[in-house]
Amino acid sequence: MPDWNTLIDEHGPLVVRISWRILGNAADVEDNVQEVFFQAYRLHAKTEVRHWRGLLRRLATLGALAKLRRRRQNVSLDGLDLPGTEGLPEDGLIRKELAAELRRAIAGLPEREGAVFALRYLEGLTLAEVAESLQITYQATATALSRARAKLEGVFSAGVREEE
Repeated sequence: MPDWNTLIDEHGPLVVRISWRILGNAADVEDNVQEVFFQAYRLHAKTEVRHWRGLLRRLATLGALAKLRRRRQNVSLDGLDLPGTEGLPEDGLIRKELAAELRRAIAGLPEREGAVFALRYLEGLTLAEVAESLQITYQATATALSRARAKLEGVFSAGVREEE
C-alpha cells in the first residue's frame, strides 16, 4: 500500500499543473485533482500500479479534457500550451491537433492580426519587439493582438459549443 501523503506530495504539483493548463479555472482544477487521486486510489485497489507518475498524468489529462468538454462557457487562450516534449503519446497527439487547429485559425486572421499573434505567442516576442519587427506602432500592435485574441477565442469557443 503506497503512502498516500507522500504520493500526493510528490505528484500533486504535476496533476495541478496539467489540470491548470487545460482548464484554467481554479475551482475546476481543484475538482479535477481530487477526482484524479480518488480514481488512482480505486485503480490501486484493483491492480498494482507500477508507474504512478504516468498514471496520474493520464488521469489528470483525461479528466481535465472531459471537464472542459462539459463546460459551457467561452474558452480563453490564456495558458494555451503548444506541443511540448513531455507527456504520454496521447498528450502529444492532442497538443499537435490543437496546435494545428490554432495554426489554421491564425491563418484565417487578417494579415496584421495573424502576424502579431504568431510573433507574440508562437515566437514569444514582447509587444515592443513585435511592433519593431513589423514596423508598426506599439498601439497598433496591441490593438491587432486584442482583435486577434477575440477572434480566436470566438473560433475556439464555437468549436467547444459544437462538440457539446
